[in-house]
Amino acid sequence: MDSPIAARLTALRRLNILETEPEASFDSLVGLAARMFSAPISAFSLLDGDRQWFKSRIGIAPPETPLAVSFCTHTLASGDEVYEITDASADARFEGNPLVWGEIGIRYYLGAVIRCPDGEPVGTLCVLDTIARPPIGSEGRSQMRSLACAVEDALRLRVELYLRREAEARLTKSEASYRMLANHCHDILVRADRTGVITYVSPSCQILGYTPEELVGCRLGDLLPVEDQDEATAGLARLLDPDSPDFDPALPRELMQRPYPVQTRSGAMLWLEGASTVVRDAEGRPSELISVYRDVTAQRALQRRIEAAVEAKGAFLANMSHELRTPLTSILGFTTLLQQAVLPEPAESHVRRISIAGEALLALINDILDVSKLEAGQIELELEPANVLALTEEVREILSAQASVKGVNLQIIDDLPRPQRQIDRLRLRQILLNLVGNAVKFTDRGAVRVRLMETGPTGERLRIEVIDSGPGLPEAHRSRLFQRFAQGDSSITRQHGGTGLGLGLAICRELIELMGGEIGAKNHDQPGACFWIDIPAAPACPIEAAAPDAPAETSTLAGRVLIVDDHPVNRELVRLLLSGPQVTTMEAENGKVAIDKASLERFDLILMDVNMPVMDGLVAASAIRASCPLNAETPIVALTAQTGAEIEQKCFDAGMDAVLAKPIAQRDLLALAAQAMAPDAQDVAA
Repeated sequence: MDSPIAARLTALRRLNILETEPEASFDSLVGLAARMFSAPISAFSLLDGDRQWFKSRIGIAPPETPLAVSFCTHTLASGDEVYEITDASADARFEGNPLVWGEIGIRYYLGAVIRCPDGEPVGTLCVLDTIARPPIGSEGRSQMRSLACAVEDALRLRVELYLRREAEARLTKSEASYRMLANHCHDILVRADRTGVITYVSPSCQILGYTPEELVGCRLGDLLPVEDQDEATAGLARLLDPDSPDFDPALPRELMQRPYPVQTRSGAMLWLEGASTVVRDAEGRPSELISVYRDVTAQRALQRRIEAAVEAKGAFLANMSHELRTPLTSILGFTTLLQQAVLPEPAESHVRRISIAGEALLALINDILDVSKLEAGQIELELEPANVLALTEEVREILSAQASVKGVNLQIIDDLPRPQRQIDRLRLRQILLNLVGNAVKFTDRGAVRVRLMETGPTGERLRIEVIDSGPGLPEAHRSRLFQRFAQGDSSITRQHGGTGLGLGLAICRELIELMGGEIGAKNHDQPGACFWIDIPAAPACPIEAAAPDAPAETSTLAGRVLIVDDHPVNRELVRLLLSGPQVTTMEAENGKVAIDKASLERFDLILMDVNMPVMDGLVAASAIRASCPLNAETPIVALTAQTGAEIEQKCFDAGMDAVLAKPIAQRDLLALAAQAMAPDAQDVAA
C-alpha cells in the first residue's frame, strides 16, 4: 500500500494541473474566500513533493513556497476537514518560519482540505492574515467547507473537461481539431441532460451576454434563432431521448463538428463551432451531452470575404477572357483569310508576323487563365493513348513559321522506341508549345532540338529535352525560372521580346507536378540551354486510327446557316470563313432576334455567341429548342470567348451540341459545318 504522501503525489500527477495557467473558476473562488473572511491573503494551494504550488492566489507574490514552511501541510496532517491557527507567532511549530517572522508576517491561518475526484487530499483552500484572530467558530468553519466544496466541483469539472478533450483528440485523429480543443482557453463548455436542459456552463459564456447562472436550467435550443428551435429540439430527441420515435441508438458518441448560429442577449448573432460527445450510462443509454463551443464569427466573415474575392477574381478573368478573345477573333480570323490569298512581298511577310503576334497574345491569355485554374484546383488530367512523336511534329508545325522568320532550324530527335503513351495529350502539347516556343524566342541563330526518350526500369516514363543554341542560363537567375511572374533575365527578355510575366514556365512546372513528374533546366555543353521534363507515361497499345478527314472546303458545303453575334465584325468573319456558292447565311445581333428568325425559317446550322446583350446565347438556345419547331433539332454550336468545363457544361445544358472557342479556327469551324450540313446529319458531336 502506498504511503499517504505517495498517494497524494500520484493523485496530483493525474490531475495534470501543476504549472498550468490561471483559470477564472478558481480565481473567483479564491477571491470570494478573501472577501468572505476579510483576509488580505487567500490561495488555492497544491502540495507537491517538496513545495506548495499556488494554482490561484491573492496577496502573496511567490507562485510557490517550500513545503517545509507551509501552513497547509498541517491541515492535511491534522485529519480535520477545516484547520485553524489563530496565532502562529505563539505556536512552537513556526519558530523561525520565514513566512511568520519574515517580511510577510503571517499570524492567522484557516485552511480547508481540497480533494481530487477520487477522494485523495491534494491541497487546501486557505485564508491568512498578518494579525492574530480569535477562533472562527462553527459557522465560519461551515462556510469555509462550502467554499472548499465549490473548489472541488470546479476541479472535478476541469478533470472531466480534460478527459473529454483527451478522448476527442484520440478519436478525431485530426491535428487541427486537437489544437482547437487544447489551445483555445476561451471555449465554452456546456453540459446538458438527455432532455437538453443545461446543467453546467463555463464562465466564458459571457461572450453571449449571459452569466453561467442565467443559462443553467435553459434548453440548448433557447439561444438559437426562433426558426431553428423546433429542428434543434427534434435533433436532440433523436440523439438523447431513448423514448423518442426519432431516437437512433446507432449514432456515435462523438458527433460531427459544425457551426451554430446563436443569438446574444443584445440580439446580435454569433456563430459558434461545436463539438459534442454523448455520455452513456452502464447500460449504454444516453445520460448527458457534453459540448465545447468556440466563437468562429470572425473566421466565417473572413471566409465569406475570401469566397467573394475568389468569385470576383473568377468573374474578372472570365470577363477579361471575353473582352480580349473577341477582338482576337477578328485579328486571327481575317489574318487566316489573308494568308489564303496570294499576296506580294512584303505584304505576305507582314501578315505572317501579325499571325505570330496574335497567336502569342492568345497564348498569354490562356496562361493567365490557367494560373487561376491551377490555384483553384480546377485542372484535372485526362489520360488517353496518344502518339508523342506525332504530337511533337504538330508542335513543330505550329512554331515553324516563327522559327523560319529567325532562320532557326527546328529539329526532332526521336529516341523513343514506343511513341504511343498514356498521357494527357492537350496538357503535354501545352507544355511543349511553351518550352519549344521559349527556345525559339531566345535563339537568334542555329537550331532548337527536341529529343524524345524513355526512362525508368521498364521504360514507363517519358523524358523530353529541348536544347537550343541561345545565350544560355545565367547562374544567378536559374532558381527563379519556374516561379510565377519572374523572368530569368529582364534584359534578355527585352532583347528577344515577350510579356515579361514569366507565366509559361511556372505553368509548365505546376502541370508537370500535377502529372507526378519533374522539370528542370541546365546549360548545355555548347552555347545554349537545355530544358527537360520527366513524367509518368506508360506505353499504350497502338490504336488503329482512322484516316484523318481532309479539311472541309467551303465549295463542298451546302445549307443555311444562322450566325448570331453582337459584334458585326465577328459576324462578317464567320460569314467569310464559311463563304461558298451553296452556303446561305443569315445574321442576328442578339438571342431575341435569333429566336424570331428561327421561328420563321429552318436552318441547317446555328452558330450562337454566348455573351450578348438583350438575350444571351444560353437563353436563346433553350428557347429555340423549346418553342421553335422548325429548328428544334437543328445543330447549335456555341461560339464563346470563355473557356473551361463550366461554360461548356452550361452550353450543353442549354441544348447546344458543341462548343467552339474564340478565336475561331477555320479548320474546326468547317469541320463542324460539314458535319451539320451532311445530308443525313441529325446532330453535331461535341
